Amino acid sequence: PKINSRMDKEVASPAPRHTGTLSKDKDREDDGTDEKKVPGVEEKSACTAKPLDNREIGSGEQSGAKVAPSGAPTDGSLSNVVPDCKISKNQLKKRRRYERAMEVKRRRKQQQKEIKIAKALADGRNLDEERRIQAERTKVGEGRKKREQFWLERMKTADTSFQVCIDCSYSQLMTTKEIGSLSSQLRYSYAANKRSKNPCYLSVANLSGETYQNLCNVEGFPNQWLGRAFSFSEKPITEVHTDISKLVYLTADSDNTIEHLDDTKIYVIGGIVDRNRLKGISLEKAKELGIQTGKLPIASHLKLFTTNVLTCNHVFEILLKYREHGNNWKKAMLDVLPKRKDLEGVDSENEQDASEN
Repeated sequence: PKINSRMDKEVASPAPRHTGTLSKDKDREDDGTDEKKVPGVEEKSACTAKPLDNREIGSGEQSGAKVAPSGAPTDGSLSNVVPDCKISKNQLKKRRRYERAMEVKRRRKQQQKEIKIAKALADGRNLDEERRIQAERTKVGEGRKKREQFWLERMKTADTSFQVCIDCSYSQLMTTKEIGSLSSQLRYSYAANKRSKNPCYLSVANLSGETYQNLCNVEGFPNQWLGRAFSFSEKPITEVHTDISKLVYLTADSDNTIEHLDDTKIYVIGGIVDRNRLKGISLEKAKELGIQTGKLPIASHLKLFTTNVLTCNHVFEILLKYREHGNNWKKAMLDVLPKRKDLEGVDSENEQDASEN
């Protein structure tokens, strides 16, 4: 009979009979070795990255190296880390493309820095002297004192203005993504109040849980925020502002339209990001707490081809711009609302009266 190629090197003497085929485990015991490796076939193993010096690395073509994403160095260079196993050509191309992109980024950043220095020197500036003066001011805190004084001057008008409170008691009804959006809207509201020519006191009630943790990741929260007409509490709104007669809950579902802002009132904005899932929930809560409600006069001044429901920061900015534009709702809304809202101005009979007041 014809002998197979795998058995060419074996002795052709007849093998002893067995009642059954020998198992692989038995074969390993007989020879005292592990399972035989077929020549030309590599054993698969997990790729583990290890650092190599320049002598061991060589060129990319010779080593076929690729960096594991978790082992990439912070400087963007992938040349000093290679895995133990080989990689495909596509992975090698990605690695080279990434290295080229990082090199272009570093070179562009250096060029921009050189351009700024050249422009400063052309203007006759002494950069060394400016750095020295800046270091001295930072050491004595002169710049911070000026900013604090500037902020105190601007906040004089806030004492005679209305206040705004954002109610964050709806977090349990929102998803993680929606809570993240609410956290961003709180940041935008704080920034808008800080930039405004006529800032007001902004407070946040029921601030806790994931919303609070998201804000804690923001640099300066809460210490720097508290010195900028901002306050927050985990308590419900009726405990933060005990005089309920001063509260006005802003909701698009209200039947009462606010024509003018009362400086003695505290306007409450519902901290809801629900993608129109929780309709009427803020109105129900206001009625439950015995708080009067109101809505912005959007329909009287603008024609929206989309929903009239606005984000928290948009509502807050409209209230600020209303004072800045001389109690003009239309200018305030056009200045704040984005173009994607498909805005179209509406001539209102009360527009002239509002501008006069």
